[in-house]
Order: sequence, then C-alpha cells, then structure tokens
Amino acid sequence: MKYRFVLVLGIFCSCNNSNNEVKPSSQKNGIKNHNELIDNDSVQRVSNQYEIKLNNLVDIQEINPSIRVELKYATSDNFMKMKLYSRINKAYLQKDVAFRVSASQDFLSEIKQGYHLLIYDAARPVSVQQKMWDALDTIPPSERGKFVSNPKNRSLHNLGAAIDLTICDANGNPLDMGAGYDDIRKIAYPEMESFYLKSGELTKIQIENRELLRKVMRKEGFRNIPTEWWHFNACSRNQGLAKYEILFEEP
Repeated sequence: MKYRFVLVLGIFCSCNNSNNEVKPSSQKNGIKNHNELIDNDSVQRVSNQYEIKLNNLVDIQEINPSIRVELKYATSDNFMKMKLYSRINKAYLQKDVAFRVSASQDFLSEIKQGYHLLIYDAARPVSVQQKMWDALDTIPPSERGKFVSNPKNRSLHNLGAAIDLTICDANGNPLDMGAGYDDIRKIAYPEMESFYLKSGELTKIQIENRELLRKVMRKEGFRNIPTEWWHFNACSRNQGLAKYEILFEEP
C-alpha cells in the first residue's frame, strides 16, 4: 500500500509539474505550442479537452503593424449585441495567410497612401460559431448559411484561414461600403451591387470602395463571397480542412 501511495503521488506531482511548464512567458505571441507539452496521458487529456490548436496561428499585427484591428466579437458592437470572445483580443491567422494579408496591406499602401486594412474578425472558435448559428435560428438553415457557416461543417474562420475586414482612410475612418459589417440585408451582397446601384440605394463611391477592398485582397489570392462584402477566404474549405487544424475553443 505504501508503494502504491508513493507511485500515485509521484504521478500527481509529475502531472502538476508538466502543466506548470507551459507558461505564458514560454509562448510566442501567447500561442501555446504543442511541442512544449510533456507527452504524458494527463497533459494530453487536458489538450484534448480544450482542443487547443493554435500552433501555427500568429497575431497579424506582429507581422505588419500597419494593419488595424477592431475585433467586433471581443466587444458588444456586433449583430448579437454581446461580447463573444472572453480571451481572444487579437486577430490571429494561419502564418501563411497572415503573410498574404500583410502583402495586401503593402499593396494598399502603394496605391492609396495612408490607407489601412481594418480587421473585424479573423480566427474564430467553433464554440463562438455555434452561438452565432443558434442566435439566427429563426432563419432557415439554407438562408442562414449565407451569413453564418453551419458549425457542423466548419468555417474557414475556425481554421484561421478567413478574414473579415474593411479599409480605413488616413484619418482612421472606415470607408463607406453602403452597408455595415454583419449586415444581413441583401444590400451587403457583392452579387447584388449592380441592382442596388441602379435603384440608387448604393452609390458609385460605395461600390468603388468595395472594389478597392476586393482589388487589394484578390492581389494575394483571397476570394470574396457573394453575400458579404467584408468576408474573404484564403482557400477553399476542403483545402483548409486538409491543411490546417480546427480551433474549437478559446485557448
């Protein structure tokens, strides 16, 4: 019995020490590296429980400080009118995606001096995606999916491979896009711009502002979606799922 007690105590201490070894000071940009975790059953259970998969995600402003960030879901200034991120307060993206966004900023600076990309959302946990999906449960899934991806199918936001953003001028003012961020009305649809331009509900300047955003993002291979002027994908969903890990929860 004595030896069993010592053995259990030793395992308990080992687990505690392993957990304590993963300190913020040893994490680059606050990102937990799985290589730092001691490979034992206890730590692995903790890792699986919280699905911490931020290995390759980076803070975009660490790559390019010229890019502005205003995370809408870290505040109550969003369509749900509540704070959805309790710990994420930076725009995290896959490293290769972040470098492409940085190149888009460089291109924007060349053609519009003093202008900046302004990021509203980047990597988004599946847990938050689920809350957003559930909040729109009065909308049929087929229509709801045009605004919020079904969390069961995963979103490229859940992979750190999609970005919501706009452009701000030299004074820091967001350009007028004719519809706000998170606007679920069809006037926010890029595919409906010609219709609303003809009806007078969108102006030529508003369309030009959207086209400028698309121009700088497409320069680096990002693709806009038909229903949100602010949303750009770095790749297809299948490509993302094959290449990147899913962020299930906030770290």
